[in-house]
Amino acid sequence: MKKTEWMLIGGVLATGVFAEESTLPARATEQRLELHGHQHSVAGNRPKQNELDSILDGLEYGALFEWEIGHSDGQTDETMATVELGAGWQVTDWLHGDVVFLYEEGGTDPMDLDQLYITLGNTDEFPLIFQAGQFYVPFGHLDSFFISDPIVLELAEGLEKGATLGFEDGGFSASLTVFESEISGANDYNGVLAASYSTESDDSSIAVGAALIHNILDADGLTGALEDEGCFSAEEAAGFHAWLTATRGKITLIAEYVQTLQDLEVDGNDAGLKPASLNLEMGVELTELIGVAAKYEKAQDAEDWFAETRYGLVGSCTMFELDWVAAGVALEYLREEFADETESDLFTLQLALEF
Repeated sequence: MKKTEWMLIGGVLATGVFAEESTLPARATEQRLELHGHQHSVAGNRPKQNELDSILDGLEYGALFEWEIGHSDGQTDETMATVELGAGWQVTDWLHGDVVFLYEEGGTDPMDLDQLYITLGNTDEFPLIFQAGQFYVPFGHLDSFFISDPIVLELAEGLEKGATLGFEDGGFSASLTVFESEISGANDYNGVLAASYSTESDDSSIAVGAALIHNILDADGLTGALEDEGCFSAEEAAGFHAWLTATRGKITLIAEYVQTLQDLEVDGNDAGLKPASLNLEMGVELTELIGVAAKYEKAQDAEDWFAETRYGLVGSCTMFELDWVAAGVALEYLREEFADETESDLFTLQLALEF
């Protein structure tokens, strides 16, 4: 998957100007590091150098560290927000393995195994690909310039154990994913059908996609919200998701929408809720090192789980960037308005380092 990125530190460290989009789970690390000259410590049992080089040439790894300090409603909190370590191994042209360990303060303590999956296929030679393991299912594209996660992430993102059969060719991709359901009262398995298309010219690109999920309640944010409400059993509720990322020159537009297609039924009762959310963002690359972005978010039937309306600004600067390491700083402002008419202003400063 080809990408051209300019650094905008905002959770993922980049805006993402895409030459090709995929409905398959993302690779754990983007940067390949070729290692040479290593030898076995026991003389006489050392592998031949060309054999060892061949093995290590397929090894890649990366790390991300994010420190944040936030201020809201008279309170200031400092966190080591993210520590992420990932590695991948291109065993052959047709076999790749990925593993990611993740620590998020208040979320994963201590560091957890986040993703572990195997990919079979080579889309340069054949359009079909197969992935199996633990990964984020392809429901929710989740592009954002901002430090804080968009509400669509809470309604869409799911880390699951399953398998994906995908197709990629000529800018078009489609996939069918089947995975274990974590919702009591629902079927043992869930599924996602996703498709996307992208195209580009010299100074512009556009990528669009959509997905259907059999049971949206497997989204990690919705699962957590129901558990916080003391709900332990839920019926199935399908979900729909659509997204667009368009770039022209130095301007990038992000639009994403997720919708629950049926009223939620929890603990045998109709909750009368069909959660949905829209996220709109526009980012501008002022220089190769500095970018700014604005956003508007609207949520429906979010109760007090998530904000009903959010809008804000973020600015970022890459402090330095080399072939193997980059560091940046970002400052974000968000205004949140909830269904119970409470409001809050959030300021977040983030320092990020990525290998």
